[in-house]
Amino acid sequence: MSYKSMDLTVIFMLSVFALISTKIINGFTIELIHPNSPSNPYRNPSNNKFDPIRQAYSNTRPRAASIQSRLRVNVDASFKFKTDVKPLDGGYVMKYSIGTPPFETYGVADTGSDVTWTQCEPCIHCFPQSLPIFDPKHSKSYKTATCDSDACYLDDFHYCSDDNVCQYDVSYGDESQSAGDVVTDTLTIGDASFKNVVLGCGHRNDVTFSNGIASGIVGLGYSNVSIVKHLSEEIGGKFAHCLSSQSDSKSYISFGPDAIVTGPDSVSTHISIRPEEPPFYWLSLESMSVGDKNFPVKQSPPETPGNIIIDSGMTMTTLPPDVFDSMKSEMMKQIPGKTPIDDPQGLFGLCYSTSKKIKVPKIIAHFSGAHVELSPRGLFEEVEEGISCFTITSFTYMETSIFGCPSQVDYHIGYNLEEMMVTFKPADCSKF
Repeated sequence: MSYKSMDLTVIFMLSVFALISTKIINGFTIELIHPNSPSNPYRNPSNNKFDPIRQAYSNTRPRAASIQSRLRVNVDASFKFKTDVKPLDGGYVMKYSIGTPPFETYGVADTGSDVTWTQCEPCIHCFPQSLPIFDPKHSKSYKTATCDSDACYLDDFHYCSDDNVCQYDVSYGDESQSAGDVVTDTLTIGDASFKNVVLGCGHRNDVTFSNGIASGIVGLGYSNVSIVKHLSEEIGGKFAHCLSSQSDSKSYISFGPDAIVTGPDSVSTHISIRPEEPPFYWLSLESMSVGDKNFPVKQSPPETPGNIIIDSGMTMTTLPPDVFDSMKSEMMKQIPGKTPIDDPQGLFGLCYSTSKKIKVPKIIAHFSGAHVELSPRGLFEEVEEGISCFTITSFTYMETSIFGCPSQVDYHIGYNLEEMMVTFKPADCSKF
């Protein structure tokens, strides 16, 4: 398998940790904060409030292209974790620590990514970050992985140096890159620590995001290098997130028993995995509806189950052009008294000249066995002063649909990888 075309947004994810442990835990919950939250201590108050919004959505194109490229290539008891998460260009950023004594840093969590890494000294080439860069010399528990060790398991990502140190090298769709040593160290989340965490210690990193808070990426996708797989015994294959649409509200991600989503309003659908196309979680989307109008979505053949990827790192939802065009026409009929305008930057397919909340018709994603009414608060975003745009779109070059972050807000979404199900439950994530 090849991971050489992963995209930039991937870089925003929860940085760095795949645990090797046998202790069963009772679950842990980690605090997340909306990307544009004013509580972000690293937010530049001089920036236009729309700059990070535009940047986040601009990242959609390279991410979508990267995902499409990957798919084409692969065709032939005990602890309670709670920690802060800060915003970053459309990602939800988490605070954690590595090393002994613990060294505090930040990263972002992404269900569409798998490889995990953080920036490390000595930095041969590193991108700017506001917090100090992790220096392995100050950690008593840090150890590089030799090429014959169990830690050197990164499949196509790794190779061996002349001095027998396991190396990793990952490239992304926008030409971003991280390369360095495969290492083990202690990871601390809240008040709990784990020894022998396997991670990438990046000495040569080049990325295009510039907020400065994140130090790397953590992958929550489904593959042998994902923390979800490495934590399978500890968390029972369960994790969940609840993403708030409000910039001044907190969001959360949970693991283990904390991540079980149940209740009378919950609905579940089957997760499909394509072994040749990790790390994506595939769902079967049968149709989309706008009001009482229903628009079927083409189904995949039995040998390639699922027809849409659920991806918390994707800043828009993308659908086939025919489905989007039908939805757009129906939306224009059902949003009275407003005339659509063109997006000045050409990214969004449906925009209106207004800074007020748009009265949106009921939009439902009809998955197999689960009908999910999308939160109105995630359907339109004010992207410039007085311009609000629909967060669902289509790209003509995209053969794959992606159920992105805006369509997931105001839902508690639980992944159960033992039963291969994902569950949706409406929720006020600020009170989760």
